[in-house]
Amino acid sequence: MSEGVMNEGVMRADTVHEAVTDEQRAAVAEFVAAVPMAVMVHSMQYEVVGANILCEGVLGCAVDDMVGRPVADFVPLGDRASATRIAVQLEHRYPDAGSTEHGRPVGALRRVRRGDGEVVSCWMHVGISMIAGRRFIVALLDLVNPVVDDTVRWRDRAERDELTGLLRRGPLLAHVDEWIVEDLPVALAFVDVDRLKSINDAHGHPAGDALLEAAGRRLHQWSPRGSVVGRYAGDEFVFAVTFDGPMGLDSAEVTESVRSAICGEPVPFGSSLLGVSVSVGVAVREPGESREALIQRADALMYRDKASRTT
Repeated sequence: MSEGVMNEGVMRADTVHEAVTDEQRAAVAEFVAAVPMAVMVHSMQYEVVGANILCEGVLGCAVDDMVGRPVADFVPLGDRASATRIAVQLEHRYPDAGSTEHGRPVGALRRVRRGDGEVVSCWMHVGISMIAGRRFIVALLDLVNPVVDDTVRWRDRAERDELTGLLRRGPLLAHVDEWIVEDLPVALAFVDVDRLKSINDAHGHPAGDALLEAAGRRLHQWSPRGSVVGRYAGDEFVFAVTFDGPMGLDSAEVTESVRSAICGEPVPFGSSLLGVSVSVGVAVREPGESREALIQRADALMYRDKASRTT
């Protein structure tokens, strides 16, 4: 699969846009059934058209539940930029239909998202094949051995904050950048844990750490599927999500929902219960707005929220 390239991704000018026919779907089903390893086939518009039983084992999802879905559903957000590069490579490596030349597949160690949300690593070989008169992207998947998987886990650990397990600032903002490049509607929230210094002074830094860990965990548990949550700085978290433009997003509702999720219960620490309070600022990206400007607005709204509750 082309690693999460969206429908608006790189396509050839002569790409066929007609719906996949029943005859072509049947031919794809016959094709994948004959492949002796996990395989997924999707259209040049990145709709999953077929997969085999072995692919179910890799992705933890029934074939019937894969077919018809965008291939991006099975790819971690952070891998979509590299997906575009793979799509470009395939376009250059594979000749036009009818050519006597043979293309060359792209092979690499990649990450995929299983049906239960778990991210696993696999060797992936991706190429373009002509099936029933139509070009399809074919991906062969093979789960990596434990030694390689351990290396991948170390990479994942480097991207995450040690205390909370959330994304660090760099990987977090990389997700936001991808959405902005695709010109998607984006909402971004700054969440600041109030009075952390007072907690540290009164109970010690382990208490402050317990408060931060709980705030990050609760924010992550609250966040909807497809969103990203990270620790931006010492006592600041960032939550970002893209959403359906016509439906819009109520910033005030999100603000109170986040506050309720984090502050609804005190945080146990030793024999004490620590109250937790947060200031929240939610900004919805305006047309053409840069990531830096979006962050500045959310940050300013967070400080306005903090001031309104301390005066």
